Amino acid sequence: MRLPRCKGAGEPFLLMAPALSTLLSLGFFLLLGGYFLLQPGVSVKVPDSPFLLLPQHDPQVVSVTGAPLPQIYYDHAVITPAELEKALRKARKTGSLIIKADRLVPYDLLLQIMTIGVRCGFTVVLATGTGAS
Repeated sequence: MRLPRCKGAGEPFLLMAPALSTLLSLGFFLLLGGYFLLQPGVSVKVPDSPFLLLPQHDPQVVSVTGAPLPQIYYDHAVITPAELEKALRKARKTGSLIIKADRLVPYDLLLQIMTIGVRCGFTVVLATGTGAS
């Protein structure tokens, strides 16, 4: 007499469990991967520097595009320096402000943004690329 070892376990269910696990893992990593982008959609070519920056805990990030029409991006929107100061005052009083400025940004605009950050109580840090010096 022959006895079946596993009665009632269908083969389609055994194949669906690993496939479902793989799809859920892939979906989880795709959703989590977008969280680590600082400013999506803003292409900035930062200058090179040999100095290393220690990791910052929960920084505020301001991106500035270069010439011919420099624009300031904060919190996924284009803003003016006056609006930036209001937004930073509402954000919090301590922490660091990372400025991702393009190589072609006018110096006076960069200095104005740095002054706003210091006035609002932030430690201002300029983002740079890895230098080959």
